[in-house]
Amino acid sequence: MGKGTIKVKKKCCHSQPPCKSCPIVALRKLLKDQKAAEVKKAQKKAKKDAK
Repeated sequence: MGKGTIKVKKKCCHSQPPCKSCPIVALRKLLKDQKAAEVKKAQKKAKKDAK
């Protein structure tokens, strides 16, 4: 497996605290990472346009 990849289960086990491989948790983390990358990209573009 590649570095930083998570093997996602087919069904959530509803463990407390939620495990990292449950689909909902994995999806939430993925979306959060994408949003952070998008914000960073927008800031970079704004900085470039300001010059």
